Amino acid sequence: MPLARAARDGVDAKMSASFERQAAVVADNEWLYVYSVSFFLSFVATTLAVYHMRRLGGDIFRSTVRFVTTSFLLCTSLNALFGGLFYSFLLATIDGRIDLIQERIRQHGKPLNGSGNADIDVYYNGYALHGSDGSDLVDDGMEPLLRPDDKPDGGEAAFLTKLTHGKKALSHSLTLLLVLQNIFFVLSAYWILLLTHELYRLAKTTHDRGSKQERLVIRKYACGALFILVTFCVAGVWIVVSHSGYNRAFKTLSILEFAFIIFSVVYAMMALLLLRVKGRKNEHIHGMLVASPLYRRLKLMMVVCAIFTLPYSVLQLTLLGLNENAVDEVPDYLVGLLTTVYYMFGAAQAIVMGGSQQCCFRLLYPILPTQVREAPQFQSLRSTRRHASTMLDEATTPPERPVFVNTDIESSSALWAQAPQHVIDAAQRIHDDLMRNTLPKYNGYEITTAGDAFQLAFHNIEDAVKYCLEVQLQLLQAKWPSQLEGLVPSTKTERDFGLRCQVIFRGLRVRMGIHDTSEEEGMLVSQVHPVTGKTVYIGASEMIGREISDLGYGGQIVVSKRVAAWIRANEDRLREQAPLTMDYYGTQAIHSLELDVELYEVTSKLLDGRRKYFKRRRIADAGGVDDRKPESPVGSFVQSGDSTTEESVADFHVQVSPKNQMRLYASHPSLWTAPV
Repeated sequence: MPLARAARDGVDAKMSASFERQAAVVADNEWLYVYSVSFFLSFVATTLAVYHMRRLGGDIFRSTVRFVTTSFLLCTSLNALFGGLFYSFLLATIDGRIDLIQERIRQHGKPLNGSGNADIDVYYNGYALHGSDGSDLVDDGMEPLLRPDDKPDGGEAAFLTKLTHGKKALSHSLTLLLVLQNIFFVLSAYWILLLTHELYRLAKTTHDRGSKQERLVIRKYACGALFILVTFCVAGVWIVVSHSGYNRAFKTLSILEFAFIIFSVVYAMMALLLLRVKGRKNEHIHGMLVASPLYRRLKLMMVVCAIFTLPYSVLQLTLLGLNENAVDEVPDYLVGLLTTVYYMFGAAQAIVMGGSQQCCFRLLYPILPTQVREAPQFQSLRSTRRHASTMLDEATTPPERPVFVNTDIESSSALWAQAPQHVIDAAQRIHDDLMRNTLPKYNGYEITTAGDAFQLAFHNIEDAVKYCLEVQLQLLQAKWPSQLEGLVPSTKTERDFGLRCQVIFRGLRVRMGIHDTSEEEGMLVSQVHPVTGKTVYIGASEMIGREISDLGYGGQIVVSKRVAAWIRANEDRLREQAPLTMDYYGTQAIHSLELDVELYEVTSKLLDGRRKYFKRRRIADAGGVDDRKPESPVGSFVQSGDSTTEESVADFHVQVSPKNQMRLYASHPSLWTAPV
């Protein structure tokens, strides 16, 4: 009796050990739970990002970048959804199989041969895993999970990789979810490649295609996505039916998918490198050039792709190239960690595309200490977030009564004919970047460019004057190529030897003209260009502004009489913010409009030495005499705030005779206004 009792106790102990090992089966699936949670977190994050873009309003087909971004987030969201469902159904199926196995063990709680000396592992792995009809309960693709080897290797964490090595297929429902997850995985890679390309193109060219061309490109991209979707659906169904499973096809497609991901990351790196070399860091959106984060956005996307996808892709390509036994040699924690990071790729991209500093502060606001929430810096951030949309609307709205600023590089044609190509590219880039990066500070609007000439519009005279003064100072301090020096006379460094030696010219010299809008000059018509989407202006004021800019020298700011009157009336305010000197420039004829205009020269006091330089050039061009006509008193105008730009305090005397005015209206019917 004692011996029999001891034998039974030994069997019970072995059975208990078997149940403990059975419980370890669930522990071996812990990475599957982590994968499922990671997928669902990515699904929530990307879905919220798509919802946020929808809340922004507008037509997603208006911009290729917006369409591609939305499509990428949507496909990434669906990829995460089906991936999470796949692992959830897989875990539910495993739990069902485990319950069935445990029930078999309880029903047959004795060794198969009836003796108490049988090995419990043989019993567990043999008899208990067979159904009552003799069929194997794990005779499918889940065998690596239900027959774990209890080794710290990649056998269970790399379940999908081991699935490609086996011949046993998954159930139809799991196969369907895996196929759908793979389809949207490929589409996500497709859209991220296109998004990288579009951001690179925008940052490189700094202008849009136009509404019509944008829709054509969107249609082409959508057709490509539809082709991928149909191809993978048809191929997936055919492979599943013809090969009685998705194993081998999954291996082949996985190799192609991960190779495509690596190509996308390399493409993003090359695009970022080229942008860094060329310095194209601006984004042009519907005529408004702002200091956009395109370069930074592309850099963040590249960093996210490199961190979240590149290590996993390299690992998976390596595992797919190994045999099944070699896969087991890879540490389990390494495979699980890299796979989890990869499955969080969608969440990371959603944060990069839709997150902001204000968003993080808003999320953390309830748990922040009181002293942090009441700090002036934090309150300033909240105020910025609260008024961000209003400020954006003000900055991006084309002026209704614009103050025109036209610029041009002096002797640019002669310079481009002599300079090496790399010098031309570098100088043009520095000039364009400087002109555009300064625009947002003064709410400037870029109307158009023609070669190296810019046509800009401002909401008031003050912003236009300050913009021109700051640009002239920045041009002097820019890091011009050393080979640019002295290629033509206008690129020679000039110094003024007065009380102290002062550099007054260095690098490119840009002439500028400022002219505001007046009803006295006729109606100013604004319309949206059908190709570029920019607001353009048609009228005599716009034509006068263009002509004025051609009358000055490089580095000179020439303004019309109304602008000069406003400057004289606001000298005190400008003296504190932008100290300047204004001189009478003379009366100049604009032959295309058959009228004469009085002009003034505005110079920053920091560049006062330019005044003597311009005077010497003017006298030399006039044959040794000063050809300027006497100045009419600027302050003698009759005040009339209604007939000029709102900041002007002086009315504009009619500069064209009735005969010439009728000739102008006859040649430009759109400028006609009924007499008051």
